[in-house]
Amino acid sequence: MVRPVSRTRLLAERTAALVLAALALNVAATLTVAVGVALSPDIHRAVPIGGVFAAGVMGLGFALCLIGPAMAVSAGGRRRAQVVGATIAIGAVGFAVNFIALAWSPAASLRFLSPFHYYAPGDALAGGGVLWPQLGILVGAGLLGILLAHGVLRHRDLAP
Repeated sequence: MVRPVSRTRLLAERTAALVLAALALNVAATLTVAVGVALSPDIHRAVPIGGVFAAGVMGLGFALCLIGPAMAVSAGGRRRAQVVGATIAIGAVGFAVNFIALAWSPAASLRFLSPFHYYAPGDALAGGGVLWPQLGILVGAGLLGILLAHGVLRHRDLAP
């Protein structure tokens, strides 16, 4: 009670924890795939190691794209279930919108609304490099969500 935690510090700590968890998971997955590619000569001829690391960077960008909106919902919500539900909905709806946009030409322009359109690890694998414009959109959407979370939390009454 003597040293209350500011809302900005609370949000920064929670965001940092999520980003570090996403980073750890992406590094572990990327290193596992890199070892598998390096140990398989047939795969290694088709997939450059640089592409594996580029796909890992794209995965981190995708995670950040989900973290931002989740933090915004968390800043405005009162229950954990709201945040979990919203995060699942963002992922599921984003996937469905991208799938429908790819499968049905009248809805093709909707693909730009889905984070799955910008997350293209196969293209990064094949090309051997990070897809910077797509990564910028993913990271930008995540940062926008975090900024929105900060604004919501600053104006929210925290009393139950």
